[in-house]
Amino acid sequence: MRYHLSRIFFVLLLFSRPWAAAAEPVITVDQLVQEALAANPEIEAARQRAAAARQQVPQAGALDDPMFGFGVLNLPDDFDFEAEDMTMKEISLSQKVPFYGKRRLMREAAEKQAAAARAETDDTANQVVKNVKSAFYDLSHVHRATEVTRRNKTILEDFAHLAQTRYSVGQGIQEDVIRVQVEISRMLDELLMLDQRRRSLEAKVNTLLNRAPATPLGVPAEVLFKPYDLDIDRLQHAALSTSPPLMALQSEVAAGQTDFQLANRNRFPDFNFRVAYGQRENRREMYTAMVEMNLPVFAKTKQNRKVEEAAAELAVQQARYAGTRNELLFMIADMGSMAQRLEQQIVLYRTGIIPQTTLQIQSAMSAYRVNKADFMTLLDSRMRLYRFELDYHQAITDYAKSIASLEAAVGAPLAHRKE
Repeated sequence: MRYHLSRIFFVLLLFSRPWAAAAEPVITVDQLVQEALAANPEIEAARQRAAAARQQVPQAGALDDPMFGFGVLNLPDDFDFEAEDMTMKEISLSQKVPFYGKRRLMREAAEKQAAAARAETDDTANQVVKNVKSAFYDLSHVHRATEVTRRNKTILEDFAHLAQTRYSVGQGIQEDVIRVQVEISRMLDELLMLDQRRRSLEAKVNTLLNRAPATPLGVPAEVLFKPYDLDIDRLQHAALSTSPPLMALQSEVAAGQTDFQLANRNRFPDFNFRVAYGQRENRREMYTAMVEMNLPVFAKTKQNRKVEEAAAELAVQQARYAGTRNELLFMIADMGSMAQRLEQQIVLYRTGIIPQTTLQIQSAMSAYRVNKADFMTLLDSRMRLYRFELDYHQAITDYAKSIASLEAAVGAPLAHRKE
């Protein structure tokens, strides 16, 4: 009865797996990146900040609104409009005009700030893309690690059956059976941790895509190893002209230089042009024209201080640019070196460590069958291969994440290396 029930369960399991697999579509990193660029709220907020900065450009160069006035001049206390010759009803129009060049400088400063906002939008998009790629690569690794763990768990269960059989006929020891059962239990624990990690990463990806955390995501495609051109000097040189953080700071430095010029120009007076029309009762009409200007008599404590303030702000922006530039060059060198090491490690795993360990297991299995090797040697070889397979997939994941970080730092996609 147990035999038939086991066969029925196996058949149901066999036919249920394709349906389960078909229910979850395979997703690629490019699909997630495109969705994130369209839906991520941080990117949208950065776009709106850039749009707001663009609207400040025409405002900065615009004149102040003209002033319209009307009133009564020289009206006697008896409110008789005909008693005095200078009593009149007047309307006036005035316009403030900054000194030559101030409006141009204000507009240029606003344009530089708008350019900085655009670069910050690009940087925000690059950071979100990097985070999406990193989460996707980690999620793909979790799926691959789960597959490797399940496959090795099945192999260890075969080992346990083999050890139990040999122990039952007096050709093995009970310690072999216990040891393999312990390893199986450890793999069950790792499967639980991998499942928890999978749920956490799926929630992270959904959050980056502006979805509900529990939204079904699908099965991530396997991350394949593709070597990239990792010429660090070339990447550093390219980053100086394509890195969004550097471009934003360059624009802010340019805006600071313009603000410094404007502060110097503010030592010159602004003008106010005013015209007025006066109407008197039974007398001739009168017209008034006037030019007013402010006198910078307190320049020592006002305008000059503003120049010093602008110079200090410019020095701050220049220092920030230099610091960010140095940090960026270091990051590229560090991440590039790490990617180069991972590339060599992947090749070593693929061409040396894993094939050699597989041959070692085959040799140990053959020796064990003829009682020329103990069970612990066979089990240890199997567990080493298991760890090497996990490390191999982790190296591929770390390599892909390093490339994503480099692309975010450089501000442009990296080219594949021609073999």
